[in-house]
Amino acid sequence: MNAAFDVGADDGFHGIMFAFMNPKIKVFAFEPIKGSKNKIFENLRKIEKFFKLKITNYKIINVAVSDFNGKHIFYETDYKVASSLLKPEKKLNKFWTNSTDHLFKTVVKGTKTKKCYKVKVLTLEKFCKKNSIKIINYLHVDAQGHDLKVIKGLKGFKKCLIEGVAEVPSNDKFKFYKKEQSFKELKKKFKTWKFKITNVEEIQKNFPYFNVYFKNDSVETKIQNKIDFEYPTKRIERMFKRIFSDKVSWKDFIYYIFWKFKISIIQ
Repeated sequence: MNAAFDVGADDGFHGIMFAFMNPKIKVFAFEPIKGSKNKIFENLRKIEKFFKLKITNYKIINVAVSDFNGKHIFYETDYKVASSLLKPEKKLNKFWTNSTDHLFKTVVKGTKTKKCYKVKVLTLEKFCKKNSIKIINYLHVDAQGHDLKVIKGLKGFKKCLIEGVAEVPSNDKFKFYKKEQSFKELKKKFKTWKFKITNVEEIQKNFPYFNVYFKNDSVETKIQNKIDFEYPTKRIERMFKRIFSDKVSWKDFIYYIFWKFKISIIQ
């Protein structure tokens, strides 16, 4: 099976896009927050309604992902996207607390723990074995400080991973969570795992967290029966955001016409 993983799915944004762009690849979205499925399904239906189709290659898994199997305390924060298996730092660096930037203030305020509860945790190794997954076309990780643990949990299935992206703080002093690993630590791990960094970008302008894109540099990734993964363009990302927020524009209808034409040719 060709599969893509969206770990830390939040509202389903990335995983639903992946499923839409790659109908021959099974997309699994992992999100442990209670009630998250309702919001994800709501957004999935918006995309299906707009494009007049049924997305059948997308599945939501209501668990957390790490490098162990079992149960663990999950810290749900006021700003839900900042929720994590890692405990938020009580005292943040002055870079955050002294900032007058509205986004920074929102994030700092939102990282305070709202409630704690136990969640089921599994490794991607266990998931791959159970679901007979042989090829991981893409791994999108946004596990709020836990990204390297997620990749570590692939264990032997790292040889099946082709490419992906992880999020880390640019420097130790900017960490939001206890035991969070930084960009420096990511580079060490990637060298050991034979992952080649292909691009590094700030997740927001002047925001000290990086999206680190990578490919598996191991010769074992030259897998047969691999389906090429089509990553959404920035234009597609903007369109999906508008559909999610019920702010569809004329540009989106033009793309819809183009998409229908493209599908008709393929069929």
